[in-house]
Amino acid sequence: MAKSSQLGLVDGKRFEDWPAWDGKGVPTRDNCDLTNPRQKFLWMYTALPGVKGAPLVFPVEYWEQVSWRQCVLGADLVGEPGLQWQAPLHVAANPWLAAGQWVYPGTPEPERSSIRDVVSSLPAVDRAEIETYVKEKIGLTDAPDVPPGQYRVSDVAKRLDVPVDEITGVLGRFGLTVTPTSLIGRDIADRIVAHLEL
Repeated sequence: MAKSSQLGLVDGKRFEDWPAWDGKGVPTRDNCDLTNPRQKFLWMYTALPGVKGAPLVFPVEYWEQVSWRQCVLGADLVGEPGLQWQAPLHVAANPWLAAGQWVYPGTPEPERSSIRDVVSSLPAVDRAEIETYVKEKIGLTDAPDVPPGQYRVSDVAKRLDVPVDEITGVLGRFGLTVTPTSLIGRDIADRIVAHLEL
């Protein structure tokens, strides 16, 4: 946010003098600085009553201004919260999806399913469609002159947009001596993707 029209001072500082929230996902009590008036109440606006689908109705920057206004007008935290926000089970929390829910403090986190659990519970036809989609997105579709389930090292490098030397280096660390024209199996290609954190 460039310049704010927010009036008032808190501890002798203007709105712009306080750091903006830079957390990941959605504002929670744990990822907000409760000494910063832009963030002091920010976490309280996550998943407001009656809101379905999105945890924040407006952008985070708007809620920072609301938190600021409350501090300028004298509001303060006076006790420990009687509720805590719990992230949704199956979707990564972000400001536009997956509202999550407010629960009593100490409520155990529900067991979250891994992506492996979610995919393995799908019908075979859906798993095959997901596999095809993921391979296309990371560029691991089979080439016509390469046997099914095999990939040319240079094609893997090109499709992952990394230098071929980096791929051969990773394979060398796996104990494989290869050239750019060598063929590798799908399982090895998957290990490369995981190793490079792509």
